[in-house]
Amino acid sequence: MRLSIIIAGQILVTALAVLGLTACEGEQPSKVENSSAQSGPVKVITTIYPLTYFTERIGGDQVRVIQMIEPGVESHDFEPTPSDVRLIGDADVFVYNHEAFESWALNLAKSANNSGLQVVQAAEIQMILEEGQIEHDGHELEEDHANEEHESGHDQHIDDEHEEDVDEGHDHKDGLDPHVWLNLEEALGMVNRILEGLTSANPESADSFTRNAELLIGELQQLDSELSAQLDHCERSTIVVSHLAFGHMAERYGFEQLGLAGLSPEFESGPAQIASVIDRINELGIKHIMQEPIVSDRLAETVSLETGADLVQLHPIEVRTPQEVEENLDFIDIMRRNGEALRTALLCD
Repeated sequence: MRLSIIIAGQILVTALAVLGLTACEGEQPSKVENSSAQSGPVKVITTIYPLTYFTERIGGDQVRVIQMIEPGVESHDFEPTPSDVRLIGDADVFVYNHEAFESWALNLAKSANNSGLQVVQAAEIQMILEEGQIEHDGHELEEDHANEEHESGHDQHIDDEHEEDVDEGHDHKDGLDPHVWLNLEEALGMVNRILEGLTSANPESADSFTRNAELLIGELQQLDSELSAQLDHCERSTIVVSHLAFGHMAERYGFEQLGLAGLSPEFESGPAQIASVIDRINELGIKHIMQEPIVSDRLAETVSLETGADLVQLHPIEVRTPQEVEENLDFIDIMRRNGEALRTALLCD
């Protein structure tokens, strides 16, 4: 059996600088343009929340999206079940981030035995972590994503030979940081790849999907400009994080992350590494430790007590918390909160 996989955009949206567009809670219907061309909604299965948000924004009422990893669930601990295979078996599109994050995704899609399934790999990843720390300079957001190297797309197929290339378990493949959506420049590429997958599944709604994607891209660009301005003049350049989920964000906004754990939060550092981190915190005079809302806060609390640093929430947005769902906080809302948390930790003007 061969499944079509879209890993980069053939259909690319020109990134329009749409000023004055913000993501307001409770105004989701105004964010999308709906089409009556499709007789029924495209059934889409996503793995994590950023993919759900992008898909719903692009698809409007022409998609019905089910997220496999539920709110409040630690995504690194997720194990697919037979019911997930059945979900994908009945879907039109399956959107996953990257095998560095969902190492089980391609085998799961293959097991669903759905010959008409569009499988969309939303992210392309180039960043590799070394020795638990990352230091990058910020850079300007490109206006024309059609010319980006990582957007020059092609289709791939899964066959029996590919199965051996898919890792089992939850280690991030080859040290790749899969949290691409935290860099809003890279998030635009994810939007374009999802757009292509939806358009392939429902060509009649292509114009509607494209207009919705353009609107979303404008909002993401505006948010990127806001965050860049907020984090442009800061006294500090290093944050301490629960696990190394923020490398792409650090690359975009010009700071360094120092991790209490590696790419997966369940693999904590040993006592010697923690002692080294504590020494570094004291040396740099760091006053805040960034804690995630879902993973265990035991280690962060221990280091906080040792150093006197305050805990501040920084969200990797793999999934939302149940409270965030109840409050109808979306991806853009949470990213704005992340910006405020970084301003606090980096002592920005």
